[in-house]
Amino acid sequence: MPDTEKYMNTMNLGRDDDNKFDLNLDDICHINGTYVKANGYNYCGYEEFEVPLGARARIIGIKQTDLNASYRKDGRGDVYVDFELVDFTNPDGTPIRCGNRHAGCFAETSPRFAVCPDGSGDIGFLWPESHHSVRWSGMWTSMLGTFNDDHQFTPQKMLDPKQYACPTCGVAREPGDPVHRGFRCDCWQQ
Repeated sequence: MPDTEKYMNTMNLGRDDDNKFDLNLDDICHINGTYVKANGYNYCGYEEFEVPLGARARIIGIKQTDLNASYRKDGRGDVYVDFELVDFTNPDGTPIRCGNRHAGCFAETSPRFAVCPDGSGDIGFLWPESHHSVRWSGMWTSMLGTFNDDHQFTPQKMLDPKQYACPTCGVAREPGDPVHRGFRCDCWQQ
């Protein structure tokens, strides 16, 4: 029988440290890697669960540490979080919780994280412009995609964000606006 009381009481539960990522309790973030597993080794009697890429998680604890602080210019160390998955539960209905995980498992901690500029709400990453033939230079790529036999990732969606914003004032297109029409501002008519 699962030890529900121990399972629900994660290491940093309710802790709300000021942290370098500006994460807050109850924020909903997205898992950014297939390496996140819950209930490892049948923790507290619950079956192991491999958390899917892009799964939503609600933060229930935040701990700012001094670990690796000497390697950063700002002098702030690693951040660890406790979270529970929003869309998945254990067989007995309890939320699947993960305790004391590195905050880097969240897509939102990446400086390149961005919502799709086409207004679809898809999540992914905005790659900076580079003149050194970087694979996705200047493009937005979805977080979800596929890997081929050589472990090369192909995003489900990739687009040039410049086509979705006015080059003069930066006003973004709205979902459903045809690409060949003007932007939602008066700049293009002048």
